[in-house]
Amino acid sequence: MLRAASRVFTALRPPPSRALHALRQPPRSLLAASARPPPLPSTLVLLCRFNSTVKLPPADKPKPSISSILQKNNQGLSSFRKVVALAVPERNGLLIAVGLLLVSSAVTLSVPFTIGRLIDFFSSPNPQIPFGLGIWQASGLLVLLFTVGAAANAGRATLMRLAGQRIVARLRRRTFTASLRQDVEFVERGEGDVLSRLSVDTSIVGESVTNNLSDGLRAVVMSSVGLAAMFYTSPTLTLLMLAMVPPVSLGAVFYGRYIKKLSNKTQEAVGDMTKVASESLSALRTVHAFNANEQEEKKFNDRIQTILSLARKEAIASGIFYGSTGWSGNVTVLGLLGYGGSLVSQGVITVGDLTSLLLYTVYVGNGLSMLTSFFSSIMRAIGAGARVFEVLDRQPLIPLHSGIQLAPERRGTIKFDHVHFEYPTRKDVKILKDFNLEVKVGETVAIVGESGGGKSSIHSLLLRYYDPNHGRVTFDGQDIREFSASSWRDIIGVVPQDPVLFSGTIAENIAFGHNATREEIEDAAREANCEFIWGLPEGFDTRIGRLSLSGGQRQRLAFARALLKKPAILALDEATSALDATSERRVNDAIDRILRSRQTTCIFVAHRLSTIARAERIVVLEGGRIVESGRYRELVLGGKERGERFRSLMAAQLSAADTSVTTGSEKEKGEGEWEQVGGEEEVVVEGKPQKS
Repeated sequence: MLRAASRVFTALRPPPSRALHALRQPPRSLLAASARPPPLPSTLVLLCRFNSTVKLPPADKPKPSISSILQKNNQGLSSFRKVVALAVPERNGLLIAVGLLLVSSAVTLSVPFTIGRLIDFFSSPNPQIPFGLGIWQASGLLVLLFTVGAAANAGRATLMRLAGQRIVARLRRRTFTASLRQDVEFVERGEGDVLSRLSVDTSIVGESVTNNLSDGLRAVVMSSVGLAAMFYTSPTLTLLMLAMVPPVSLGAVFYGRYIKKLSNKTQEAVGDMTKVASESLSALRTVHAFNANEQEEKKFNDRIQTILSLARKEAIASGIFYGSTGWSGNVTVLGLLGYGGSLVSQGVITVGDLTSLLLYTVYVGNGLSMLTSFFSSIMRAIGAGARVFEVLDRQPLIPLHSGIQLAPERRGTIKFDHVHFEYPTRKDVKILKDFNLEVKVGETVAIVGESGGGKSSIHSLLLRYYDPNHGRVTFDGQDIREFSASSWRDIIGVVPQDPVLFSGTIAENIAFGHNATREEIEDAAREANCEFIWGLPEGFDTRIGRLSLSGGQRQRLAFARALLKKPAILALDEATSALDATSERRVNDAIDRILRSRQTTCIFVAHRLSTIARAERIVVLEGGRIVESGRYRELVLGGKERGERFRSLMAAQLSAADTSVTTGSEKEKGEGEWEQVGGEEEVVVEGKPQKS
């Protein structure tokens, strides 16, 4: 069959330069054969596959399809509808503002008519004021009219600005809520970009919905009413002026589309800049420690240059567009003056009519210019809005509240069943490969292994920051994906290697996420050995920041935060790495008591020998799989058949410790390895323990 397909392909293959044409217009032999049942479907697949690999010259490359163009336009319309829909909750205030806008625009548009009539009044040998008014009465009426217009304009501006601020606040609130609802991977991939959407993009959208919308409506009113007044004054001169509208409008369409494209790129660049700034400032101590100020400045300046480059393109486009429209307007005014002057000399119109018409021309020109600005700002808002709506409309892969609500008192066995996992941003790197682990209720399991071996990833899967690519994680025989993520995480206490504290009091940080009483907070602090709190001037009401405490103090607060939950599962990731030996022993003793009294399951990642030795079972992770498992003594005394990898890991740590100052609890070893279990010291020589 393959040989037949190859012969057919050889006979029918067109020259490379006309490959696309041949695919679009198949040979007659194939068209004739189409009436019969296709004998070799795989032959046609083979033809398409081979022809698709031919490099086509630019002239032969397929043009964008109409459907793809329509899809892009539909996306733009969808974003525009969503932007306009943001104004719906403010419709009452906006309707009043629109009414005031009509009043102020009417007053503004009366100015050219008034000036024209004044010119005719003072140039006429027999001046007459309409409605039989005196000159002072007419002057007072005009002042009153302009005062009403000014008050209406002030009210319009105030209402629009207040509505805009409320829209921005509402949009930021929704965006922040949606950001917190997203998967960890989505936010961690571009934290600065999310911050940019929260601050910059929402502001652009809110301003466009209110202030720019107000200007756009004002421009529509001024242009339409001004044109009507011009037609009333002189249809001939008005038609002459309108001859310049089509080319200007066409230019406005192209300009608006170009601005929208630049706006999308600019907002992405601003997000990238915010990301760099956020990373550098949050790690300022590291930047100073490595004297990396210039390096970070260069990275930030590169992002600034990208934004400046895009701003330069926008400035050039704006200069060309507004310069050309200004030139067109001036030429139009000159044409109106020339032709209008001849009409005045012929007595067709008066000097006042020509003056009014010229002023209306300026008003209409300004209105069209405002419409262009409105159009470009709407394009900019659509670009920024698309980034905001991406967050609002995105459905997280792991919903917080969808699924079975797990009872807090429920206990059960945790089982990793043939789990395969790689991070979404590094799909080519396999982290866990056919990983299997079962942890019974109340059991304490230590996970050890080399850095980058996937130890912390086990916690990420346990907490459902991510889901396995293959396999499953079960609790009490039930897949944890069936539980709601919020109720599942509510039964897990977490102590990360680098605990995060939030701006607020110590009590607020310990009770983070829970409505705990002061007594419960203090009990948790005692259990976590946080005695330093009572020595602070304001105690639990002391306000702290992210890095205002030492590493050990932050870890103990994180312990207190986890213990306050009274969790069914305790997940510790190098949780005692910043504690001194005394504090570590106290914290570990407290944890042991809590685990025994509450039947709490504990899965912890550790490198410290004193912490590992307390585990009921030790799991050695290597290459994404468990290579050894057993109790501490079993792995240490297992000989060549068992515990070899564990002993090599411990030997590497002890050899590193030998280079430092030896403490009183450690003894120098020759060829053996040292361990400490239950306060007794033993030296293991060739697999046999000896009392030291």
